[in-house]
Amino acid sequence: MISSKVKLFFALFISSLLIIAATFLWHSARDEIFYLCGNFSAGVSKSDVIRQLNTSNLSSYSTTLHEAGSTIVFSSNLFFMTHQCVIELDSDKHVIRAKFT
Repeated sequence: MISSKVKLFFALFISSLLIIAATFLWHSARDEIFYLCGNFSAGVSKSDVIRQLNTSNLSSYSTTLHEAGSTIVFSSNLFFMTHQCVIELDSDKHVIRAKFT
C-alpha cells in the first residue's frame, strides 16, 4: 500500500506540472499576439495582415465590417481572450492602427 505522504507528493508534483504547462501556453499565446500585432503599422494592406495572422498557432481572428472600413480582432481562446490585437482598417483595406491590449 502506498503511504499518504507519497500520494500527497505525487498529487503536488502533478499539480505543479499542470500549472507550469498552463503558464507556458498562456505566455506563448500572449507573445504570438504581441509580436504579430507589432507588424501592422499604418498603410499595411488587409491581405498582408490576413496572410500573417494565418501563420498563428495558438490564436485566431474575426473580422467585422462597418461603414468606415473594417476591424480585425486577433486573440487567443486560451485563458478567455485576456490579450488581443485590434486592427482597424479603412475603406481602402489598409491598416489605420493596430493596438495590443
